[in-house]
Amino acid sequence: MDRNIETVLSYVNIVDEVSGFVKLKKTGQNYSGLCPFHSEKTPSFHVNETKGLYYCFGCGKGGNVIGFLKDIKGDSFKEVIDYLKKKYNIPLEDTKFYRTAQTAANEAPLKKILNLALNFYYENLFVYMSSSGHIMKYLKDRGIDENTARDFKLGYAGFGNGLTALLLNSKADLDIAVNAGLLIKKQEHNRGYSDRFVNKLIIPIMDRAGEPVALASRIILKEGEASPLNFPKYINTNNSEIFVKNNTLYGLDKALPFIKKENAVFVVEGYFDMITLYSRGVKNAVATMGTALSKNHIVNLSRLCDEIILLYDGDKAGINAINRGMELFGSFMESPEKNIYAVCLNDGSDPDSYVRKYGRDSLIKLIRDGKKTPVEFAIDYYIEKRKNNGIIKDRGDERSEKNLKEKISAIREIAPFLMKINDNITFSHYLNILAKRLGLKEEAVREYIYSNETRGANINAGGNEAYAALGYGKEDLNINIEDIIVGKIFCNLLLTEYISDDIINEFSDKNAVFIIREIKNALKNGINKENNISIESKIEEIVLKTENSSKWSQIYYSSLLKEDKSSEAKNGKDDFKKLLIKLKVDNINKTCKGILSEIRSGLLDESGKYLKWQELNRLKYISKEFQRKICGY
Repeated sequence: MDRNIETVLSYVNIVDEVSGFVKLKKTGQNYSGLCPFHSEKTPSFHVNETKGLYYCFGCGKGGNVIGFLKDIKGDSFKEVIDYLKKKYNIPLEDTKFYRTAQTAANEAPLKKILNLALNFYYENLFVYMSSSGHIMKYLKDRGIDENTARDFKLGYAGFGNGLTALLLNSKADLDIAVNAGLLIKKQEHNRGYSDRFVNKLIIPIMDRAGEPVALASRIILKEGEASPLNFPKYINTNNSEIFVKNNTLYGLDKALPFIKKENAVFVVEGYFDMITLYSRGVKNAVATMGTALSKNHIVNLSRLCDEIILLYDGDKAGINAINRGMELFGSFMESPEKNIYAVCLNDGSDPDSYVRKYGRDSLIKLIRDGKKTPVEFAIDYYIEKRKNNGIIKDRGDERSEKNLKEKISAIREIAPFLMKINDNITFSHYLNILAKRLGLKEEAVREYIYSNETRGANINAGGNEAYAALGYGKEDLNINIEDIIVGKIFCNLLLTEYISDDIINEFSDKNAVFIIREIKNALKNGINKENNISIESKIEEIVLKTENSSKWSQIYYSSLLKEDKSSEAKNGKDDFKKLLIKLKVDNINKTCKGILSEIRSGLLDESGKYLKWQELNRLKYISKEFQRKICGY
């Protein structure tokens, strides 16, 4: 954990800060109240003053006071730290995660250069207009009038080295401009510097406060001018101390108040998509600037609103983007308060051309009537593609065998989207939708998917008696046992001594393996129970390194708030050992399910079936013996 975060947490009382937003009541060791992040009638929101943590058992939100204030106020990390620093007079220093006045001073030369460049290019377009007519024509043809172009501070980089001369006259550090990607340093005969952007439309990229952090450029050809071969259409300035492309959303500075007002955001893929939507009245839109939607993008937007709507072009790029982002969307699909949808513009338009052709109201209606969850989007895409080709038809079609094969092919294409769903209930919901759309039995589709791909720890086949012996009821049968085990470890790190290399091989979740191994290494290197801050800091650091850090943070905070003091007693250790045995039982049962699918597949001869039945019976016997150990008989 960053040392400034530790300092802030040591100064701030979480109950005092949370009480400003939630009416809390003392209940045992914790405080409880109605969750501010979702609607509820019975309090499920809990705060532990000693540990400095909050967690809602209803919606799964949890963390420390910094995370709470970020979510409840919609502020950035730095804004929250600045607020707490001022309120509690906390002494902080410059670190990787927090910029002090010294860091701001170090960034000042780059910000000065970017502002000089922005103004230079802006004046080239709107003041010295003799050479920028083709730029203005291009903008007009795209439906961008002069007022909109001025509002977004668009500019023009002409021919020559005008920016280089300006920066020289302003006594700016040209090497900083080179590192930023504004200038080129010539290597031949030490000839100095030259402009990187020549004859291009300039699109400034702003931070949330409306200050320039980078510039994008687009090549604009004059009429009759040939495009250079293999020349990229867009070129950006480089990542820097103040700009990271996969953490930045274009237009957020303008869209921010409208996102909060509408509690929703439209995500598009290009600068002009965002500019056109904004100018036509769809003001809660941002763009990913040609990069894939990243985890940082999703996390940042989820702090601003409860609904994210992805507007994709009407081609295969949309379905590819959905596939890339499925693992990012999981927490939204499973959250009762957060929603993520996708909308495909099926006539081949992008959001820019669609709204210019059909208007704002038509786009809003299309979104309202056509938005789908990412998995529904994928299901419809692959089935409609085959229907449009005349392949998948209603029952009774004369080419029924061909029809069935195409349905199976559709299942194969859709299966990877289903496999990325971590929650069994959500998985079953979409499996039911898929089966109905194809006119097949749900169980048959489920078995086909299971027989071709393993759903890992979420397949919980059998072993219900063992769960009952461990204190879990029917409502818990879909729970992921690996999550339970890691949660127990969070409460008592010394339990990792019972996890040998053989046992760790039973885990299918690579994040769970990473957490266990990191904790074992930390203990080996001297972290002990006497130093509570160091332990918590280390665990939070480990959790943040996982691919699904939001999930593991929820498990961490939830486990600590539910911690039972008996967990360190002998019976707590015995129950933990039984959980490890249960993990083995689950894995055996998954193997049994795969063997059973092989037997039913019709691909084995009688001899093969006999051998498989023998193996199945052997594994079932082992599973029963392990369950006896768990149940104590």
